[in-house]
Amino acid sequence: MKRTMRWAAVPAAALAAGLGLCAAPAQAEPAPRADYQAVAHPVVGRVGDTVEVELGVRNGGPGPAGGRPGHGAGTYEVTPPPGTAIVATPHSGARQPCVAAVGPDAAPGSYICSIAENFSAGERDTLSFRVRIDEKVDGAEGLVRVLDRDGEESPDPDPANDTAPIRVEVVDRTPEPPRPASPATNSTLLLATTSGTAVSAGAIAFGVSRRKR
Repeated sequence: MKRTMRWAAVPAAALAAGLGLCAAPAQAEPAPRADYQAVAHPVVGRVGDTVEVELGVRNGGPGPAGGRPGHGAGTYEVTPPPGTAIVATPHSGARQPCVAAVGPDAAPGSYICSIAENFSAGERDTLSFRVRIDEKVDGAEGLVRVLDRDGEESPDPDPANDTAPIRVEVVDRTPEPPRPASPATNSTLLLATTSGTAVSAGAIAFGVSRRKR
């Protein structure tokens, strides 16, 4: 009896496997992706000033940056606002992260900058650009734009924050302080003060003289 039950169990297991009733291995969930966010600060100064402006990219998480090893974690483009110009290519230690943009579609004076590897969630990869204000242009805006990332198959989870405007705030020059009074005015005031003192002294002497009488 025991032998009969042992042999009957074998066909049942084989039948279950053939029908696909065995538990399938769990599929691995896709790794969380990084949300690249453009970072831009305004250009604030007077016409003729050269100011430093922080521009770049932030990894909003939740995943780490992608990209191929040895090729950085991606690139972004910096386009200066009309009426301004980037006068110095920023450095990051010995690394030269930015090159002038070339090609028929490149905006005048724009740069393409690479993002360093090991770009973890919550970190920023920004550079200090030196921007000269040549003239005041009403409503002028530049742009920081995250470009397509090398080696990334899936799109950015939130492409709405892949660009950020670079605004310009031209301030008026500081008013000159008031000039000191001229020497002629000072002499007049001194003369008036001296004359008043003399009259007062005379009046006092006159009163003393009258009391003596």
